[in-house]
Amino acid sequence: MHVTQNSVEDASFKPKMRVTSLPVERYKSATRWYLSFFWRSPGLVSLSLILSIISSGLTLAPSILIGVAFEILTLEGFSNSFILVILGIIIVAILGFIFTFVVNYSWTIAAFKFERDARQEFFDTIQDKSMTFFDEIDSSVLLSMAMNEISQMRMGINPSLRMLVNSMMTMMLTMVSFYAFNQYYFLIVLIGFPIYLIMVIRYASIIGPIREELATRLGIVTRDSQEIFRGIEVVRSFNQEDKENKRFILGSKRYAEMVIKEGRLSAFFWPAIILIVITGIIFGLGLINLGTDPSTIAVFASSVSILLSLQFVNFMLPMSILNIRAGKANADRIWEKMSWKDPIPDLSQEGVTPDWKQDITFDHVSFQYGSNSKYALKDINLTIPAGSRVAVIGGPGSGKSTFLKLLLRLYDPTDGKILVGQTQLTDIPAKEVRKGVAGVEQEVFLFSASVKENIAFAKPHASDEEIRKAAELAQAKFIEKLPKGFDTKIGERGSKLSGGQRQRIAIARAILADPKILLLDDSASAIDSKTELLLRQALDKLMENRTSIVVTQRLRTLIESDFIVLFDKGTICAFGTHTELLKTCPQYQIIFKNLPEVIGGQF
Repeated sequence: MHVTQNSVEDASFKPKMRVTSLPVERYKSATRWYLSFFWRSPGLVSLSLILSIISSGLTLAPSILIGVAFEILTLEGFSNSFILVILGIIIVAILGFIFTFVVNYSWTIAAFKFERDARQEFFDTIQDKSMTFFDEIDSSVLLSMAMNEISQMRMGINPSLRMLVNSMMTMMLTMVSFYAFNQYYFLIVLIGFPIYLIMVIRYASIIGPIREELATRLGIVTRDSQEIFRGIEVVRSFNQEDKENKRFILGSKRYAEMVIKEGRLSAFFWPAIILIVITGIIFGLGLINLGTDPSTIAVFASSVSILLSLQFVNFMLPMSILNIRAGKANADRIWEKMSWKDPIPDLSQEGVTPDWKQDITFDHVSFQYGSNSKYALKDINLTIPAGSRVAVIGGPGSGKSTFLKLLLRLYDPTDGKILVGQTQLTDIPAKEVRKGVAGVEQEVFLFSASVKENIAFAKPHASDEEIRKAAELAQAKFIEKLPKGFDTKIGERGSKLSGGQRQRIAIARAILADPKILLLDDSASAIDSKTELLLRQALDKLMENRTSIVVTQRLRTLIESDFIVLFDKGTICAFGTHTELLKTCPQYQIIFKNLPEVIGGQF
């Protein structure tokens, strides 16, 4: 079938430019991506590890000096030596505070750089996915991952990994100290510490799945909240606030149930019993030794002081392991989305630039949105001569919008191919396609920025004069009456504007882009007849010497088009000029009779 038709901040945290290769290609797995923290800031991490060893030693030093102080106090009383030891304890404590501060600060800097880079990599990867990905994955899930779960990954690094390193070093230095103090003390901790660590790991394995379920339920609460806020007009229009409130309460209750379950298990932290038993045994042995040999007062005091200081480690260690495990689980979940196998990846090479002034050919093109869905387009064969105007018409779900999306390369054909001259559209980089093709969608999307920023979205470096000219051509005179004119913030999705105003801004955006091929998806549907007539004149000028394809229900557009394509259930059931279709196509004749009602009898 052949048809002729038309188609900011601190320099250390300065945001990075888009990466040249995606993390899926660089890191190969979620584990390597998570552990990439260590080689993203090798200097800071190395410094932190070295200082952590020193900090752990300084943390134990006061306990050892306390034992020395007790011994001096017993033998010499309140002597100068005793005062020097007390001063030594104060100095060591101050040094320990300083080193701990430096360690925490360097870990924090490295961890937040990791979070920043990981979030940017996630954004870059997801933004590169085809529209099929966004059809299948809920946007609220992606939002929760980008904000909450990547933050959880960072928390698995800092403070959790930092605390784990400090805890393990403290325990190792404790064993070294006890080896020097008393062989029996050393034997007790040599047996007790591994048992304690095994129980901590076992405890973490029980809590871990609860943390993963918490992340899932938080995503559900986020999704429900997003839907309620976005659809607040519908909720209020049908008086369903109570229903949505109950849905949110149910999601929050399920999330709270998991929090309570985790809290209950955390309250009964049974690995703590091991450290208590170790402390009790060494305390008892120390008292026995002290009764027979008073000279053991230093070892006794130091040992008990060290074990009491380990109680802080007792609470840090399990929480650290839990957060590290939660961070890894979040990394796995995020990686699953990042490594999602795209059925229509953009495999085209940079530098392939077509001549947009050539014909556009659909060669046996079929398309379906999912492997299990029905075909939205079936075996489309037609040619769009360069510079022609084509009107597309058809009932709901007939394939009109899908037809335009294929030309924008938002999707690629499931079967067949689209050619620009002799160049296949899939061989042209998607970015290059969208430099030559611009569209105004049926459901206009505007950003919560100023009018000026929304119009200039397609051409960020446009001058004020260019922006004003585009707005003028789009008949957007209402902008001058806004509180701050072009600098007026229009709210989320343009909520402060009417439907017609939003469409005129979207049309101004397309005019400013100055595309080689213009696609309009029923873009005048929310504009009154008078404004539509003025806008029509501007669009007529814009369509000169360029291919234009317009999905429309407007009679004037049909009459003035070079060709009309009538879609029905994903196929082309008729094509030709307005005059030809009136004579040969009963279906078009029926549509034509109803058009005056659609446009209010304007023609």
